[in-house]
Amino acid sequence: MRSPLVAFALTCLVAPGAIAQTASPVRMPPEIGAAYGRLGKAIVSQDAESVKTVWAEDFIVNSPSNTVLRRDQVIAAMRQDLLDYKDFRKNITVVDEKPGAVVVMGYDTMIPLKGPGAGKQVVRPFTDVWMKRGEAWMLVARQATIAAAN
Repeated sequence: MRSPLVAFALTCLVAPGAIAQTASPVRMPPEIGAAYGRLGKAIVSQDAESVKTVWAEDFIVNSPSNTVLRRDQVIAAMRQDLLDYKDFRKNITVVDEKPGAVVVMGYDTMIPLKGPGAGKQVVRPFTDVWMKRGEAWMLVARQATIAAAN
């Protein structure tokens, strides 16, 4: 059985049904916005094959539990149905486009129902790194840190 910290890390990757908000001057490339949407649906339905279409094979995350996880580790934990939260909101503050890469920064707020911070509102700044792989944008790296749990 995986630890609740891994479950919380998964929760923080992408929340299906999340309300995404961007600051007025922030422009999300449509392909990446669509990929975020596909990823949220895949995680909710525990569809590992669809997750693999968004997370690069070499995907790595420095999770809110201060654990570094690879794609297959996160997918294995996801299959255990450890995601349980409410009121997830993704607030995007920066989208920085570079040749062949896009960096998305912001913060998420959520109330995890399991694991660290259960029952409290958690604020977690994040950085996502997307790279063009062939014709598709793939999430290659993610950093997420719990800044507060109230």
